[in-house]
Amino acid sequence: MLSLILVTLTAAAAGLAVWAADRHRDRYGVLLLPGIAVCAAILTWIAFQMAGAASFESAWIGWAVPAAVAVLAPLIAAVPIGRKRAAADTAEQDRILRL
Repeated sequence: MLSLILVTLTAAAAGLAVWAADRHRDRYGVLLLPGIAVCAAILTWIAFQMAGAASFESAWIGWAVPAAVAVLAPLIAAVPIGRKRAAADTAEQDRILRL
């Protein structure tokens, strides 16, 4: 259970770090990328626990891989979300200004 807590805290920190480094962070909320990171890390942790890959001999896999996924998931998600939101906001702004 301690590994789940550590994975969750690491994922939240990684998500906040990715949000802080993203140049489109003004287009979406502060909790979107940390939420994506936490969900991806917890799902990975659950999968490893159910598969038995986090046994005593390889206990580091049970927290190292979900932590890596927690860094990669918001990085991958930030690109399309930021671009899509920027395009949608620009289109909406143009529509409003034409009225």
